[in-house]
Amino acid sequence: MSVAQITCSDAEIIVQSRHVWRGSQLGTAPAIEPSVTFSGGRFSFNVWASVTTNNSYSEIDLIPSWQFRDFSFTIYDYYNPVPGEVNQYLNLKNGKSRHSLELAIDNYSIEKYRFKWMVGTFISGDKNAETGNPFYSTYLELKYPFSFLKIDMEPFVGVTPFKGYYAGSLAVINSGIAFTKELKLSSRFSVPIVLTYIFNPYSDEQMVTVSSGLVFSSGN
Repeated sequence: MSVAQITCSDAEIIVQSRHVWRGSQLGTAPAIEPSVTFSGGRFSFNVWASVTTNNSYSEIDLIPSWQFRDFSFTIYDYYNPVPGEVNQYLNLKNGKSRHSLELAIDNYSIEKYRFKWMVGTFISGDKNAETGNPFYSTYLELKYPFSFLKIDMEPFVGVTPFKGYYAGSLAVINSGIAFTKELKLSSRFSVPIVLTYIFNPYSDEQMVTVSSGLVFSSGN
């Protein structure tokens, strides 16, 4: 594949009332979340970031993905600096690095399947503080998107199968439903409005988030 074949396929900037990831709220204020995706053939590369308005949380992710038949194979490089501390993006020393890597597989991009699923497992940056060994924390998510009265709805449930980052044992850690209404500005620009209800049965927490922003799609 030549460099000329890789183009910017999508870009967006979203404002979230709170940043909630897999059933846990990260940060204590609204978050601004820009993203850009470059694609070519079966390959895509996404750069995603988040920063809260009070600097209580920030994140930068590099996300290469490869499509093979009905599946997407993805590597997530999560970078999470610690607020109030000296953080260096390129510091990869053991015990100093703020990076973690996750391998994932999903069928999210295949329209013929109504049920959507993904499985992700951390392969680095996820250690048991007591033993020093990796947890290999794993997350399984199921979704069933549909539309009703011109509103896109997406009920979801997320489970971790064993002790790790998410929970102390097998547990449902993320469930709820997202309601999305997309306002088309042109063939390439749109404004999504998303209302999400989230319930984490493991921590017994309920959350409601609202997000909106500007999305560009090349249509390729």
